[in-house]
Amino acid sequence: MTPTQVLATRLIEAHRSHRSIGDLQANDLRPASIDEAYVVQQIVLAELGGAGGYKIGAGSPEAEPQCAPIPAKKVVGAAAGIRRDEYSRIGLELEIAFSFADDIDRTFADRAEDALDAIDTMSVVVEVVDSRFEAWPKVDPLLQLADLQNNGALVIGDTRPYDRNFDFSAPHVSFKFGEHEIFSGRARHPAGDPRRLVAWLVARTLQTGHSIPARTILTTGSYTPLYLAKEPGCVRGTIEGFGGIEFTIA
Repeated sequence: MTPTQVLATRLIEAHRSHRSIGDLQANDLRPASIDEAYVVQQIVLAELGGAGGYKIGAGSPEAEPQCAPIPAKKVVGAAAGIRRDEYSRIGLELEIAFSFADDIDRTFADRAEDALDAIDTMSVVVEVVDSRFEAWPKVDPLLQLADLQNNGALVIGDTRPYDRNFDFSAPHVSFKFGEHEIFSGRARHPAGDPRRLVAWLVARTLQTGHSIPARTILTTGSYTPLYLAKEPGCVRGTIEGFGGIEFTIA
């Protein structure tokens, strides 16, 4: 097998066994490029049953975004909650996600920017951050990208029709785990307006000859600091003027 195939195989095994990869400290299987990391993602995803969503992020309004598919079985409603024993760790981040009512396909090839007008819904979501590497977060960025950019799951809360006039760049948010307040106040999105990440993903997807199926959930990065939940408990988040989310880690 090629190094790309070996890394993908190790990641698939880690997903299925819930046992972390602990012997890549020398980065022997580090992808050679971002493109190679994306190839690893697709091999892993094919074995896990396909995508139900994508996570997209950028560290600043000017930074080039990156993305990762989210396995369909790991996109869950808040009522279902999540189980602690299915993850090596549970990081929590409060985000906004978007979806389209129709497929975004080659009919948008010459007008990717029009895809924003086709957004149908927006949702309050919590990304569960996890890693298949024992050394996380001290893991090479390309290994993290190959590992679905550290995604563990996506939990979906309140969903409403898309409001283009909502203040996506700096909403007032509240985020708690049990009695611990993770964040409260006006939050600044690291990418500026997160909808630019949706436009980027549409353009990238169409350039590679693929499409985004209707109702694929597109989450766009955290408004809050990462919080590691080390025991069972209740997660609550609110985005003022939008909605909320509440679910249990059992």
